[in-house]
Amino acid sequence: MIQFISKLPIFRRLIPSLGIRFLSFFKKNRGFFKIGDIDFYLDFLDPIDRQIIIHKNYENDQVSFFKNEMDKIEFEYFLDIGANSGYYSFYFGHLFKKLKVKAFEPNLDPYNKFLKTLNKNLFKNIEVFNFGLSNQEKKVQISSMISHKYIHSNSTILENFKKEDKNTIISNAYLKVGDELFNFSNKKIAIKIDVEGHEIFTLKGLTNNLLNNQCLMMIEISDKKFDEVNQFLIKCKFNKIFKSKFRSDYIYANF
Repeated sequence: MIQFISKLPIFRRLIPSLGIRFLSFFKKNRGFFKIGDIDFYLDFLDPIDRQIIIHKNYENDQVSFFKNEMDKIEFEYFLDIGANSGYYSFYFGHLFKKLKVKAFEPNLDPYNKFLKTLNKNLFKNIEVFNFGLSNQEKKVQISSMISHKYIHSNSTILENFKKEDKNTIISNAYLKVGDELFNFSNKKIAIKIDVEGHEIFTLKGLTNNLLNNQCLMMIEISDKKFDEVNQFLIKCKFNKIFKSKFRSDYIYANF
């Protein structure tokens, strides 16, 4: 019922607002929610989780396109870089039973939500790591927004400065180099990258794997960083095959 009502324009704002107040007051914002065949551990106060709870899907246009491309080829690995609470990992890990999913989430809170979903559903083909991917191994600071006294799960890696803002909170996180973690060759790899502006560093740390494998990539790129990221992918022999109508999300392939 809530999924149907949420499609009506007046309720798209009303349901989240009422839900936030009600669940915050009774402290019932966290728990398991049935999304398709999967029991997701989510938090209604988190904007990303809330979209999944209300609509029973997330970023559906690009997910559908990505799935259709994955149906054409039997991919061996799925790298979920910036996994958050794991929607993409569990969605594709459930659809493609032979797919080996490796998820990376440096923010501890969404990482712990991911673990709860993983343990609840007993997936055997999914593993998650509490660090991000970059072109250097290092400890960094990440900035997360705060609203309704809740810390959002999507975070931005701070580059060489500490941002002070009453609407954000700073925490520590760890980054590792993708090419130092795995050295795939002649594999078919699906990749999702959502790292809030850190795209070029994540890609540079994966250069060898991008060049030596057949890769299908979904990546969020901000407008101001699009040219740099796009040129890097072109040099790595990738072609853009999809652009979301609603977000700065793209799909590339090198085959």
